[in-house]
Amino acid sequence: MLTAGKPRIETMCNICHRSDFTVLYPAGVAQLNQVVKCNGCGLMYANPRKPADYIEMQAWPDDPDWNLEEHLPQRFEKERLQVRDFDNSRDLLNRLHPTRGKVVEVGSSLGFLLDAFRKDGWNVLGIEPDPNASRYAIRKKCIDTINSTLEAAKLASESVDVVVMLHVIEHVPDPIETLQEIARVLKPGGHLVLETPRYDTFMFKLLGRRERSLSCDGHIFFFTTQTLRQTYTAAGFELVRLDNTGRSLTLDRLVYNVGVMSKSKSVQRIAGSLSRRLRLNEMSFTINVRDMQRVCLIKPVSESRAHS
Repeated sequence: MLTAGKPRIETMCNICHRSDFTVLYPAGVAQLNQVVKCNGCGLMYANPRKPADYIEMQAWPDDPDWNLEEHLPQRFEKERLQVRDFDNSRDLLNRLHPTRGKVVEVGSSLGFLLDAFRKDGWNVLGIEPDPNASRYAIRKKCIDTINSTLEAAKLASESVDVVVMLHVIEHVPDPIETLQEIARVLKPGGHLVLETPRYDTFMFKLLGRRERSLSCDGHIFFFTTQTLRQTYTAAGFELVRLDNTGRSLTLDRLVYNVGVMSKSKSVQRIAGSLSRRLRLNEMSFTINVRDMQRVCLIKPVSESRAHS
């Protein structure tokens, strides 16, 4: 999703602001960007890098005739299927907020998860920079959705009970700034559920540059449990619960991921052909290799009062 020709951005560590780092993977080895590790706090990040992929996403053609099921069936099935992976966190939020309230999903995409929240009695709002996904959520799911980034949406301060942000923080230019904006819009005692890939795992040690999430050119940050904790702590949040989660996926998606990890165009073509012939999109399963971390965080009431 990154456009050739745009200027590359050299940056320092977003947690400790040091500019010295160790190169883990040169550009083109793990992903398009060079991947480095801060010599201070250990944060892994792309440096230098092209602008965040949501900038290009916002410029995608706004096509009123765009049909997701036809154009991106794998994405449609992936998002529909993975709603069930969030059931335990949804149950936790329902217990923490027995009278419900307003939940905002940052990166709400097609609206499947917000539809599940709405059925639980929540007032829901989506924020999604992809204009076509945003339209799908509005038209097909009747989800109130703002086609923008969180910062551009300019939500009112202390107006939201819960924010959900799944696989977004690794894409943003400054994770701490994004989390501070979430803290601003959350009510005192409000909760944030955040999910992102994890890189202090056996799978990362085993696969290295071939690790699936590392291979995504849109990923800027690559968090371990410790560096994610440093990030949300710096933004003023406290931990309520940590889960190392799995995911539901079709065999079609699994074969696609194997093709990505192979870093071979011929293997990717064979994988795609195999999936179509065997109709692997019709078979699904759930797997947990503990390579994703999901945290439920709270905005402390005392901190909010201190800043008021």
